[in-house]
Amino acid sequence: MVNAANSANCTNVNGDMFMNKCWKNDESVLPLMASFIMQFVNPRTVAISTTTILFLLPAILLLSNSPAVYPALKNKYSQLRIILIHMLHRSAYPLVLGVGLYAVFRQRRPCFCDGAPVGSIYGMPSGDAMAGGILGAFLIDKAPFYPKLARVLGVCVMICVCFERTILGFHTIGQVVTGTSIGFILHFYSTRVPQWFIAVDILMQWILSAIALQLDPALIYSPNDSNNLWVWFIWGASFQVLVLFLLFRVGKSPLDGWRVLRQSMNKMSKDDLNIQSDSAEDHLLAYAIKPSHDMIESDERYKRRISKDADIPYTFIAFIAFFAVNFLSFCMQQWGWLVHTSDSAAGGTPMA
Repeated sequence: MVNAANSANCTNVNGDMFMNKCWKNDESVLPLMASFIMQFVNPRTVAISTTTILFLLPAILLLSNSPAVYPALKNKYSQLRIILIHMLHRSAYPLVLGVGLYAVFRQRRPCFCDGAPVGSIYGMPSGDAMAGGILGAFLIDKAPFYPKLARVLGVCVMICVCFERTILGFHTIGQVVTGTSIGFILHFYSTRVPQWFIAVDILMQWILSAIALQLDPALIYSPNDSNNLWVWFIWGASFQVLVLFLLFRVGKSPLDGWRVLRQSMNKMSKDDLNIQSDSAEDHLLAYAIKPSHDMIESDERYKRRISKDADIPYTFIAFIAFFAVNFLSFCMQQWGWLVHTSDSAAGGTPMA
């Protein structure tokens, strides 16, 4: 059936009900606006950006040349590191859980245009809308800087992402509403459970997604298919591998790290986020790096402390594990590992 309501003359894959039909629009300024929005609120973009910041974060310490401000600088570094780890964890939900839920719901994407489906095979729930729901919930819940403005912005983010996904034909209204709702709930859930439970959460996502994707007989891909859901799942899981490595390295010691991980992110005060919040600890650190009459010895002592706090060897290992799993996803796409492939399989338009 051709939907008279959309301007792209596309076939409605899921029928012509309001919540399920194709709303793709190729006219006016609407698709231009949607494409503009898409580049900013995108789970892949958010995950890559957060990972990049985490990779560069030790530079805050390594470039420090003032022992006097170093204790405060180290505290800020520790706070920002925990916040970014949690942000990466939440941004990976659409990349792993969202992809797994595709194979659970198995609802097709709505638009079939110009002889090919728009996007990958499944669209319920929308992963981008899930990411928008997570970001919107964060702005509404935490309301950083200007509370009223942040909450209004949070609502606008969710609406804009839903608009973008439907107007470009990737999802139905029902799929974006479901995705946004799941993302909204996931934010409040993930920030209110003990942080150690993130490991259980990630493991459950891996099991659910792997089983659902492997058991779906409809998932047959063309060679080197960019819409390979199994590849998407492995690619997203690589970010969660990094989360696990970094999360269990918080604190001055394993026991101190466990003290932090027993709390939920929501219950952590600024002092809790400040891994070295004890004034005695700050004083001890300041004394340890205090310049002495021997400037060479003082400089070496200061550099050793920076090197210890930056934890470069462990961070390097964590990112090696991340890149290894990430690269594995590219190998799986190239050679079709662990998926069913067929030269006659119909591939959809590449996802943006």
